[in-house]
Amino acid sequence: MTETVSQDAPASARRAVRAGAGATVTTIVCVLPVFLVGGLAVQLGDELRFSPAGLGLAVSIYFGVSALASVPSGALVERYGPATVARAGILLSAASLLAVAGLARSYPMLVTLLALSAAANALGQLASNAALAEHVPAHRQGLSFGVKQAAVPVATLLAGVAVPTVALTAGWRWAFVVAAGAALAALPAVPRTRRDRHARAAS
Repeated sequence: MTETVSQDAPASARRAVRAGAGATVTTIVCVLPVFLVGGLAVQLGDELRFSPAGLGLAVSIYFGVSALASVPSGALVERYGPATVARAGILLSAASLLAVAGLARSYPMLVTLLALSAAANALGQLASNAALAEHVPAHRQGLSFGVKQAAVPVATLLAGVAVPTVALTAGWRWAFVVAAGAALAALPAVPRTRRDRHARAAS
């Protein structure tokens, strides 16, 4: 009995670490579109002809749609499991980034695409929270949720780094393409959870 407990403890710790890493990466990727728009606002505004007020409106719409999408996103997490929903959020975020790079030829189109990407934020946030609640022990959840919330300023940091490294050299559209590639590369970081296996078996 003692040997079984000692074997389960490291496995549980590894699952908690994987869940925390996956939740952090998912949060960064799913919130990246709005911060990338904010970081590249000067370049975007010059080409798409919108003012700081237009940027504020676009960001407000993004977070408004994200709030509205949170309720159905929670239901999806309960039905399909955190990992499935997290992957869907990452794919939607990557698709939104590519769509902005290729289709944003006017300010209304940018706002529309940014609003669509808000659903990715809702999916990613709810899936990440559920994964942490499932895999991380109660006495470590404060730390794990703190690390996960630190992903939001990390996304801001990455958006800022994209300005001198990509946007000012290759153009702002390539910055969105690079971000989309990074988002797709993050898919393997999402671990499968027990709830995902149960949901798959039930379906």
